[in-house]
Amino acid sequence: MENKFKSWISLCALLLSVAQIPLFSGCNDDLAADSYYTFTGEMMSDFLNNHEDFSQFRRIVERAGRMDLLASRGARTLFPPVNSGVEDFLKERGYASVEDIPASYCDTLVKACLVERTLYTYNLSETHQESNQLDLPVIIVTDGDTVDANGMTLSVINRRAAIINELKNDSVENGVVHPVDKVIVPNTSLGASLLDDNHQNFTIFYEALKRTALLDSLSRYRDDDYEVWKNNYKEFTQSMHIGNEDYVGKRPDHRYSGFTLFIVPDKVLYEKYPDRFNEDMTMDQKIDALYDLAVEKYNDNTSASIFGLDKTEPASGKTYKELYWDKSSLKSRYNPLNMFLSYHILDRLFTSTAKLVNCWQIYTAYADPTEWVGTMLDFSTIKLEKVYRPVDPAVEYPSEFYVNHCHASQYNNHERIRGAHLTVPEQENFSLNVAYYYIDDVVAYDPTMRNTIMNTRMRIDFQLLWPELTNNNMRLCGNPLKEYNSGDNSEDGTEGGGFNYYLPPGYLKNITFSENTMFIVKRPIIYWSNYQGDDIAVLGTSYDVTFRLPNVPPGEYELRLGYCALDSRGIGQVYVDGVPQGLPIDMRDKADAPNIGGLYNGWNGLRCEDDGSGGIYTREELEENARVMKNNGYYSGPKGVFFYLGSGNASTPAYDPSKCIIFYNQNDLLRRKICQVQVQPNKHHTIRLRSVLSSATSGGFSLDYMELVPISICGPGGIGEDIY
Repeated sequence: MENKFKSWISLCALLLSVAQIPLFSGCNDDLAADSYYTFTGEMMSDFLNNHEDFSQFRRIVERAGRMDLLASRGARTLFPPVNSGVEDFLKERGYASVEDIPASYCDTLVKACLVERTLYTYNLSETHQESNQLDLPVIIVTDGDTVDANGMTLSVINRRAAIINELKNDSVENGVVHPVDKVIVPNTSLGASLLDDNHQNFTIFYEALKRTALLDSLSRYRDDDYEVWKNNYKEFTQSMHIGNEDYVGKRPDHRYSGFTLFIVPDKVLYEKYPDRFNEDMTMDQKIDALYDLAVEKYNDNTSASIFGLDKTEPASGKTYKELYWDKSSLKSRYNPLNMFLSYHILDRLFTSTAKLVNCWQIYTAYADPTEWVGTMLDFSTIKLEKVYRPVDPAVEYPSEFYVNHCHASQYNNHERIRGAHLTVPEQENFSLNVAYYYIDDVVAYDPTMRNTIMNTRMRIDFQLLWPELTNNNMRLCGNPLKEYNSGDNSEDGTEGGGFNYYLPPGYLKNITFSENTMFIVKRPIIYWSNYQGDDIAVLGTSYDVTFRLPNVPPGEYELRLGYCALDSRGIGQVYVDGVPQGLPIDMRDKADAPNIGGLYNGWNGLRCEDDGSGGIYTREELEENARVMKNNGYYSGPKGVFFYLGSGNASTPAYDPSKCIIFYNQNDLLRRKICQVQVQPNKHHTIRLRSVLSSATSGGFSLDYMELVPISICGPGGIGEDIY
């Protein structure tokens, strides 16, 4: 909905006459960076002292005792509210003046509008996410739907405060200042409070969450035990050589938990299922109708075996389905309504769509950015996708987020599954540990999801495998456009924002590794030849790591690991469910090594002449070579993934043939077949990585991405898979 911020436009006109305040136009985002601001030599503290319209916020800073911070060296971004915004805040909260605000809350308000890196609006994506000094999200949306009185697009922070276009990008010596029209107020409530305050549009889902007690399960936030035992580990590691560069790893400050809910509004249920729901029904009738819909989704024999419904409870001799499939057992995790709602809750916190799906380095002409994520329904997975390709008439909203969508292909008998379209609510939709989004249909881990949508090659980024990496701002931390720099090898943080992290044993769930194993989560850099810019390095002369495989439907799969081969990497033996699988992986061998046998036109030369790219091999030669590589246990890198060559060339995730290299064409990017895995229902399978190169001091194992592919696609007599 278009909003007109008229309340402050007269103020802006007044400010135009004040010579002390530098003014900048935000009409054209294509202007050169130096056109946006004039360097003043001021510190942030000077800015507040020199400009009278920030006198109210200046007093907040003084009462917080933070003026010295704003006068110190650094590279920060400040979002100070103008006086009228502070006056509005005082009225909202019932304060007579700034002097009535408790000093501790003044400190909170200052930290809420400070980001510890320099951020200019011309570098913002449509939805951009940072963390403030409270370690809470600062979400900036610049989507064209919200404009000022002059029709200029506004950047809106946390759905509340708009950056004033005429005043933005004001460079000061220790960062940049973006004046805003409202005070940025941090949301420090937990999940149940957020939903309680905002459930007017989803009364049915909210009531169902209460009756199943799932609402009560959304209270987990910070692990206070970690606040104690983290002190057994150093805050920073020494410099470590990983790949071709040196890194310093930071110990995570905290261990947060979080949840993301996909909620179907009442209106959608009335429109999509008019035979089940209508406004005139009582709430009891609506919950009964939702229960019946849940029964329909999960009332099949395979679902029963996946979720253990067919198991017998020793005390009663009855199956769990016999015991708990009734409307009086809604709080049991075996109950169909409980299962149905649990699948709509992710086991991690996505406070904005900026990090919902990693869209970097996907060649969207051939593939859509996709993530496979765990839910609160054990043994299940949900598919998150940003749909770019305009080939699917079942999708009404190109370049939008969908849940459990798939294009028509040979893997699903050319059946399109539209899935559910995801939208961001207009009201506040995130708190400390919970975020929620609207979807326009229910989703389920039902036969359609398991047999059609998941009957494909599933490519899974390792940084999305563990919820803690998302919940604690390690995944997609900082700016991927910033190349490797001195900050990556220091304790001061990288120029791209954030840190590289090392994780103490016990920090992640569902993984074990020895004390002498170094588990390093590297920040994303799109000029590195890693899948979507990031990877995890496992280091140590005798590293040993065991973790769960992602949940996929029962059946037989080929398991692969994708990585970049480097001379400094090591050799690791892979086990599945405790059984060693084939020869160890030597991560030093490139795809054109004799034992792999790939045909490559140099290090990053184009390979295929038939597609007009100028390669030296015919399509037939490369198809035959793919069979040779497969017989040797390897695959080339995919064609639907690329990385940026050099530095400073990218501003969006888009593919540019003059600046990018396709994984398929590079001889050090490959996929190794590990084994065939027979996935059993109601069982978690494990993968173990053990070093067998004990002489190396830094040779490690790269956890970049894995693939799980149904044998019906890639096995003998299978459908066959594409090269994307």
